[in-house]
Amino acid sequence: MVVDSIVSEKVHGGLAPERFHLIAQAAPDFYFLQNRGYPRPAALEWVGNRYGLTHLERHLLLRGVFGQETALRRRGRRCGGEDWVRRQLVVDGHNVQITVESAILGRTLLLGNDGALRDLAGQSARFRLTEASEVAQDWIFGFLSELRPRGVLFLFDAPMSHSGLLAEQYRRRLKGIGLRGESRAVPVPESEIPSSDCVAASSDQAVIDTAEVWIDLARASIEHAASLHLFADFTCLLSSRSPERDLLMDYSNF
Repeated sequence: MVVDSIVSEKVHGGLAPERFHLIAQAAPDFYFLQNRGYPRPAALEWVGNRYGLTHLERHLLLRGVFGQETALRRRGRRCGGEDWVRRQLVVDGHNVQITVESAILGRTLLLGNDGALRDLAGQSARFRLTEASEVAQDWIFGFLSELRPRGVLFLFDAPMSHSGLLAEQYRRRLKGIGLRGESRAVPVPESEIPSSDCVAASSDQAVIDTAEVWIDLARASIEHAASLHLFADFTCLLSSRSPERDLLMDYSNF
């Protein structure tokens, strides 16, 4: 039912390899129920109970599996190719920073069927600046220095620890590569990202649902660094074939 990689006896992020087949069976059922109009909470509870999924396994599905209408609408708003470089880029700062750090630290990464890269870290409330934070900035600005968008605005969540310092670090980075832009900490970044006249950079559902167009800057930066290692890829759920055959559960590095 799953395209297997190299099996490991280790547990990754609380997700046990011997249960990957259950997740791969549960994901298409969760997708099916949403497409039949069941509310997401009810559908997740039914699927989770049927397969005996843990809280973390249910969270994996919640982060990665959406009904066809929602997934296609989000994918349709994603800015393809390099068209976005000619427009103002407004970045959901902590969302991008934390996702890239998750890749650096080997945390669980998943690709939702809506095309967005997400993690299971749940680090927002516990976020602290570390050496990984500097490496993440290297990756983000390594990507931006090559594509060089017309302008960039980074918005960080002011209530989070050290958000002002993080915004200052980003300002220095912008100046260092000669890229026009600004970086600041604001009370609610999501509310300050315009719904039009810019490209939103985030994988946050609330942001990409209201944005006219969006890009996944975290994914692009990680791929540019050739360091994208997915735990689960739910994009097969939009195919006409049996999705459970194609669902990637990668535990080769666990």
